Amino acid sequence: MSGVKWSGAGQSLTELGILIGLIAAVVIVGLTMTGEGTRDALCQAASAFGVTCGDLLRDTFVTLDSWAIHHGRWQLRDGRLCIDGPGRIYRPLDRHDYIIEVDMARITRGNGYGVFFRDSGGEKFNGYSFQYDPGYGRGAFIIRKWVNGNELSMPIARTNAPLNYDWYGTDRRVRIEVRGDTFIAYVDGQPVVQARDSSFSGGGIGFRSWDNSSACFDDLTVRRP
Repeated sequence: MSGVKWSGAGQSLTELGILIGLIAAVVIVGLTMTGEGTRDALCQAASAFGVTCGDLLRDTFVTLDSWAIHHGRWQLRDGRLCIDGPGRIYRPLDRHDYIIEVDMARITRGNGYGVFFRDSGGEKFNGYSFQYDPGYGRGAFIIRKWVNGNELSMPIARTNAPLNYDWYGTDRRVRIEVRGDTFIAYVDGQPVVQARDSSFSGGGIGFRSWDNSSACFDDLTVRRP
């Protein structure tokens, strides 16, 4: 009788494995055929069966082949993306909602840098930027809107930095959550500024600097929200 029981249990486990495999296969096919929102829902369902959808984008800056340099002298230094002086660099991404994570962002001089999101690309682009801006007032974290390649004069959100904030020479972790009409920026795990705007619904990512700023970035990841 024990042999019969073991046989039944083995058969049940085999059938369960086949079922899980079929579900995973359906999920994977679904991910290739559905829209963005449905894909994200399927990704969450797939995780229960060990199916990983993966990050949308990862870049450790070995090459700049996937980037479009609009202006500035962007270069790779010791595996980091760096800029001295004003510049803008862009990478396309056909998405609406995502989370941008930069594990290392450092400014050594100047008035600041920005991280673009929902950027339409080109010289006359539309989109938004989070700006790490020691040159704004006594220093601030800012979210700006861009229309036809120009930043609007007033930020759509601004938070003054704490007194005696250490802007320079420190590696910072920057995270920007882009969901619907809501954008939240974090520095070193702490939320620093939040904005709401529904003007632009999707687009790529990028970096900028201005004036005499010198900045470097490394370990970029864009994830599903």
